[in-house]
Amino acid sequence: MINAEKFKNEIRKIASEKGLNAGEILHMFMFERFIERLARSFYRESFILKGGLLIASMIGIGERTTIDMDTTVKNLAMNEGTLKRVVTEIIDTALDDGVSFTFERIVPIREEDEYNNFRISLEARCDRIRVPMRIDMTTGDAITPGEIDYQYRSIFGKEKIIIKAYTLETILAEKYETILRRSVLSSRPRDLYDVHTLFRLKKDQISSAVLKKAIENTALRRKSSNILADYESIVSELKESEYQKRLWKNYQNENSYAKNIQFNDAVETVKTIGDLLKKSDRLNLH
Repeated sequence: MINAEKFKNEIRKIASEKGLNAGEILHMFMFERFIERLARSFYRESFILKGGLLIASMIGIGERTTIDMDTTVKNLAMNEGTLKRVVTEIIDTALDDGVSFTFERIVPIREEDEYNNFRISLEARCDRIRVPMRIDMTTGDAITPGEIDYQYRSIFGKEKIIIKAYTLETILAEKYETILRRSVLSSRPRDLYDVHTLFRLKKDQISSAVLKKAIENTALRRKSSNILADYESIVSELKESEYQKRLWKNYQNENSYAKNIQFNDAVETVKTIGDLLKKSDRLNLH
């Protein structure tokens, strides 16, 4: 059982030590409590973690925070009734952690594909603490070579929660494709940050062959394969874009972990990945 006052002090301590927003750490802890319930539920195989929460777990909250959770759903009907029932069952899973959840609403979200996608809103409670939570649920994603069993690390303890998750290469592939496709019109500097930081910190764990296949699969699903060969010109346009430079500066101001990364260095990582993909599938990144 969590002691609320001790809990708040721990949150403040982590925020102070790492120069982070305490509210974001609180959100991530509550998502961890949801993930623990998911892992103990009948539906642990049906939800595949992706996005910022997974990236933060991979590289540490000192390098990435988020206030949202993203999942891909499989083997479930993608409709409001089914997802509401399933999520309600998950949050009703009994745990002696002092945290409870309330289902608030589910709404459809528009994505760039033909699938039904939904956003679920919950409220997490711990003593007098109330935390609004958003979980985006999509389906039909191309996961290469397939989802993995991932050890999700607890923020406070040494506990590791086993859940289904994207591969590192699929995370990079989706971010890379998004950067190229949206180009100078993108409003998401975090994609550049994620690609640069993941590639820098996890380079020794990346299979170039799997990454290449993941990018091809992602582009095929999103009907954007034609842009992959244009990566060099897109990178050049990004480097010259004053709009992108402003977005990057704003992102740095809002996220202390990005303050020492130069915009051109982040963009250059995109080119580095493109260059690698032009070479042999047998290329070893290690």
